[in-house]
Amino acid sequence: MQTDPPPTGELGGARARPATEQSVSGSFTREVVGAEVLLIDADASSRALVGQVLAAAELNVTAVADPEEARALLARRFFSVVMIDADTPAPGGGLEAAAGLRAAAPTSSLVLLTTRRSYEDAVAAVRAGAVDVILKSPDDPASLMERIVQAAARSIERSQIDAVLRDVRETYEDMLKQFLDAERRALELDERLSGRAARGESTAVEIRILVVARLVEVAEEMAALAQPPYRITAARSGGEALDRCGSSRYHVVMISDDLQDLPPSMVARSISASSGETMVVGLTGTPTGAVLDMIEGDRRVRLADRIGSPEELLATLDGVTEVFRVRERERGYLQAIRERHYELLRRYAMLKSRIDRLVGV
Repeated sequence: MQTDPPPTGELGGARARPATEQSVSGSFTREVVGAEVLLIDADASSRALVGQVLAAAELNVTAVADPEEARALLARRFFSVVMIDADTPAPGGGLEAAAGLRAAAPTSSLVLLTTRRSYEDAVAAVRAGAVDVILKSPDDPASLMERIVQAAARSIERSQIDAVLRDVRETYEDMLKQFLDAERRALELDERLSGRAARGESTAVEIRILVVARLVEVAEEMAALAQPPYRITAARSGGEALDRCGSSRYHVVMISDDLQDLPPSMVARSISASSGETMVVGLTGTPTGAVLDMIEGDRRVRLADRIGSPEELLATLDGVTEVFRVRERERGYLQAIRERHYELLRRYAMLKSRIDRLVGV
């Protein structure tokens, strides 16, 4: 990588003045002292002379000859300003590279340097994400310095605002979690004091369970052995399971990994999508016995293992349905909280969405 230190000398005949003599706002200078600037210019003399001007404003300038070097640097370091010559590495090449540089450094201020006044170039640069288009003028180094300092200040200000917004976002999320937890505890206490059944707990006499397995005899044996409140139904295939879930409500669906018509994961996703209240459980055979996992999206939570017979599988139902009842209770609490605090939660969701867009989440 080629990095050119700013030499002493003149910019096209006009000697760069010390920073104290430049027409640059003192507040801007204080804000950006030490800011990192990346200069991309195929002309070595231009790199050196522009670097000299910016060094007078106490900016740290790294100069490279082509956009590829620049992208490699941007992958490792943050630069407040990225400057590219419109004709680097070839005539018009800087404009073509601008959008890629903007994507590689979305929080940096992108500036296009040009030797010609062109409305078309200016429009193209702005569309590519540039905040400024600066005419290279050997007679006005102070103007170049001031506009780059201002671009650096804007980048630093944007970074500070993004940091604050991220902190606000994290704080709001923590507050929401604590608020929901406090509301849930209040609902639990209210139910205990009033003697009502826990919210969301199933009041149905029976717990309906669908067992989906190619060897349907397993499910049929479980159904024959099951005692109230369990009612077990068998399905031989994934398609039959989807049909049954479409016409009836099941509290728990157990899906074996031996299905032949449809992938068990697809059946699980389809049932979860169509009935969020149904608890989906995967039954996977292993050399040491089947294992039972609760399926939530791409996550699996182990419920039981080393199940060697339908009787042992049936014995796990109390634990499985207790998990179901807890989930139902939590879903009921959340629904009650949404009903009681709808407007507050709506405003929170809208604000969070706006912050996410601003910080690019």
